[in-house]
Amino acid sequence: MPRAKHPHRPARPARPARPAAGPVRRPAPARPHPAPTAAARPARPARPASSLHSVFDALLADILGGRHGPGAHLPAERDLARALGASRATVREALRQLGSLRLIEARHGSGVVVTSVRDWSFGVLPAYLKAGAPLTPPERYGALIAELLDLRRVMALEFLRLVAPRLGPGVPLDRVRALMLHAWEARHDKAEFIRRDVDLLRALLETAGMLPCLWLLNGIADVYVELSRALGAHLGVPEGYLDVHLTMLRALEKGDAAAAVTRMTAFLEENDRVILDALGIQRPHGGGAASGG
Repeated sequence: MPRAKHPHRPARPARPARPAAGPVRRPAPARPHPAPTAAARPARPARPASSLHSVFDALLADILGGRHGPGAHLPAERDLARALGASRATVREALRQLGSLRLIEARHGSGVVVTSVRDWSFGVLPAYLKAGAPLTPPERYGALIAELLDLRRVMALEFLRLVAPRLGPGVPLDRVRALMLHAWEARHDKAEFIRRDVDLLRALLETAGMLPCLWLLNGIADVYVELSRALGAHLGVPEGYLDVHLTMLRALEKGDAAAAVTRMTAFLEENDRVILDALGIQRPHGGGAASGG
């Protein structure tokens, strides 16, 4: 059978002619909006980071105040950082400083523990007094201050007894005398006066070449400077300071250790009595001045 012919297919429409070759224009990219200036930006709520000093003081207050008493475990470092609004590095350094005062210690498997009061170091005293000596019974507070003054006096006199044989004729004390005048100039600033007065004793020890005593003094000097700040207006500078110290230096230059110690003993005992009277503290019975002989 003959094959049927396909109907005529319509011709395909012709493709439009391509435009002549030339540079292709692309739409320009959208320009980014300029960043808002500092004045136009909404202010973010500031969250001041706690300083090392404030973190240390907060932890110290918690320990001295009994919130973290002896034997207590401190919270984890990250929890302390969150509670105090500080970085972990700041908390870590504050803990290191507390450890240097022997207030805390890290125990394997137990974390950081507050140590027993008997293990604390002398450097705790200024903060302890500033906090009102919370672990000392009220009736013992006056005795505590008296003991500190006794300790200061005894050490100063013993230092003097030790340096005297190493000085004497031919050993110039001009630098010590200049430091004495330098201290007197600061008599209206109690803390600065104490600091300069310690420098005078430090110079005596250095002149005598007594390094162990000098280093011991360095270890406790800051405590008494801070103690003077804690006691504030109750600490005065005796009017006889210049005369007594000039007499003491002349006795040392002559090699008369006994005269130097005797003069300073009377001066320091009277000075301590004035301080205790200003604080309204009576020296405990049997706790009189221990000047030695």
